[in-house]
Amino acid sequence: MDTGESVVAELLDDEAPEVCRLVWDLLPVEKKTIHGQFSGAEVFLLLDNPRPCAPEGLTQLPLPGEILYFYDESKNVTNARKAVAEICIVYNRGVFLRGAEGAPTTASLFARIPGDWKYDWTPFRDACRKSRWEGPQRLRIERA
Repeated sequence: MDTGESVVAELLDDEAPEVCRLVWDLLPVEKKTIHGQFSGAEVFLLLDNPRPCAPEGLTQLPLPGEILYFYDESKNVTNARKAVAEICIVYNRGVFLRGAEGAPTTASLFARIPGDWKYDWTPFRDACRKSRWEGPQRLRIERA
């Protein structure tokens, strides 16, 4: 994050090998975060050149610390007429993934931040929360 907070996530290679490979090839990524408008306590980065990937480890109710890959061809009448891909980081409880018009959606779980969101990575969690109250924050995702 802009202010120096960081975490190290574990890739879930066994559970989502194709998604992990796709994301690994995209790194490093550095962009401003966008706070989830429909889903709750999540921040995401919109990726340049969105790439589809076979869905693996799909979830609709992610837990704090889970990192997701979302791809949408944008064929919904309310969306822009172009594909979209995101890396989403869930930083708190109560997230229910929703797309345009609040329609339920899913994303591929490909990584997890180890430890407890309430005790182990609170500075990073709080930096994510700033995106909601203070606006977009710069986030860099890279190989460790």
